[in-house]
Amino acid sequence: GLICGDVQTGLVMGATLQLIFMGFVGIGVTSLPNSSAGTILAVAFAIMSHLSADSAIALSMPIALLFQPCGIIPRIINNIWNPKRGDFKAIERYYWLGVVVFAIVFFVPMFLALYFGSGTVETIINFIPEVVMNGLTKASSVLPALGIALLMNYIMDKDATPFIFLGFILAAFLGVSSLGVAGLGAVIAVVYYNMVQRKANE
Repeated sequence: GLICGDVQTGLVMGATLQLIFMGFVGIGVTSLPNSSAGTILAVAFAIMSHLSADSAIALSMPIALLFQPCGIIPRIINNIWNPKRGDFKAIERYYWLGVVVFAIVFFVPMFLALYFGSGTVETIINFIPEVVMNGLTKASSVLPALGIALLMNYIMDKDATPFIFLGFILAAFLGVSSLGVAGLGAVIAVVYYNMVQRKANE
């Protein structure tokens, strides 16, 4: 957002997209959608092509899936850099070569997408029927809830559930801001941790 000249849009979209991607957890050898590419390009397209934030957020997931190989290809290539055991100079040299591979594979496609993609995306958006864009907008409003649901699937237990509902009640019914809920959550976490530690010591 700062580079494209619209910090507010960058902050709003970055926070919203974080809610979408934070629930994605790589298990085993699975490769996740490229959240960095999805976020960066969605924000850039929103600012450069004057898209609405909702429309750009809806594009972020297809972009993230399209750039998913960017996380796989460098790891395959970097298997070449396997120095002999005990060769510390080779380890250091191949470490930097591995970083260069990651930089190239990530930078080049994203640069080309930004360089050529702004006008192309704008043209495509102009041809998309309004009903489809409305559908994408509605879908984008559901994606953050999906991300939170995926995250809650891993953290929900009998101890944490009451605090989650407490935060929801404070925000939804009592009008407490997100910062206020977060601050209260931090206080509760410290008190709860001290109680658990005291019980363990006893």
